[in-house]
Amino acid sequence: MTNNAPKNPAVAVLGALAYDRIATIQTPFGPNGPGLNCKVSATTEHMGGCGGNLTYHLCGLQQSTLLLSVSGSDDIRYQAALRSYGADLCGLYKDTNASCATAYILTDPQGQQFTAFHSGPEVAPAVWVQHLESIGSKLTDCRLLLCAPFPPELMRGTMAFMHEQNPSALVVWAPGQFTDQMDAGMLNACSTYANWLVVNAHEARHIRAQAPEIFLSKTTIITDGAAPIEALLGDGNIRQYPVEKFTPVVDPTGSGDAFTAGVVSQLLRNTTQPLTYLDAAIEAGTALARQCLSHHGAQPADLEP
Repeated sequence: MTNNAPKNPAVAVLGALAYDRIATIQTPFGPNGPGLNCKVSATTEHMGGCGGNLTYHLCGLQQSTLLLSVSGSDDIRYQAALRSYGADLCGLYKDTNASCATAYILTDPQGQQFTAFHSGPEVAPAVWVQHLESIGSKLTDCRLLLCAPFPPELMRGTMAFMHEQNPSALVVWAPGQFTDQMDAGMLNACSTYANWLVVNAHEARHIRAQAPEIFLSKTTIITDGAAPIEALLGDGNIRQYPVEKFTPVVDPTGSGDAFTAGVVSQLLRNTTQPLTYLDAAIEAGTALARQCLSHHGAQPADLEP
C-alpha cells in the first residue's frame, strides 16, 4: 500500500461506503431467514460497502483507483484508511447532515447471510451529475469504470456520463443487490452503457426474467457459490470454470466484491481487448475471493469502538 493518492487513476469505482456490523448465530437460518429472535455472537465492526471493498482490493493489487461514492459526517476513520491504501478520494461526495451507510450482517453456520442495510446519505441524480462534472478531468483519464451497487438512477447517470466524457473506457457493471429492484426499462437503460456484466445466479435469473436480451450483447460472468462460474460471451458461446472447494470459511462477507476486484485487475491489462484475459480474470477473482473468505469482514481489520 502507498500513502500517496495516484495522479492518474486507471479505474474509477462507483459504489457505497458502509460500516459493517457483523455477528454470527449458532443455528442455521430457516426458510425465511433468522426468524424473529436469535442469539448472536459479539459484534465486530469493519469497513465495508461495495465501493469501499472494491477500492481496498484494487489498491492492494496496485491498481490506481478513483472512488466515486457518498459518505456522511462519521467518515473520518474510513477516509483515513482509504488514503492509507492510496485511493484517490476526489470523487467522494460528503453529506455532513447524515451518517454513513451501515450494514447489519448475520451469518449462520452454513455460511448463509442475512443483511439489513441502511443506505445512508441520499443524493439527487442532478446533484450527482454536477459532482461528476466537477471531477470530469479525472474520469477522462480512467481506462475502466467499475459500476458496483448504487441507487439505479445514479448507476445509470454515472455510466452515461462516463460514456459521454470517455467513450473508450471499458465499463463493467456489477449491480448486486439493486438488480431485483430494477424493471426491464431500468435494466436496459443501465446495460446500454455497460460492456461487461458481473452477477450472481440470483441476479442473473432476475435479468433473464425481465430483460433476457441483455445477455445477448454483453460478456457476462455469473457466480453461484461453490458451483462452476459461467462466462456468457457475446457470440453465444459459454465457458465454465470449476470452483475449488475452500475450507474453512471464516466469513463470506465481501467475497463477491473480492471476486469482482480480481476480475477487473486483469481486464485492466488490456481494456480494448479484455477477452484476452478472461481466463486470468476468473483465476484472479477466485483467488482473491478465497483470501477474503479466510478472515472476518470484507476488509480484515476491525475498527476500534
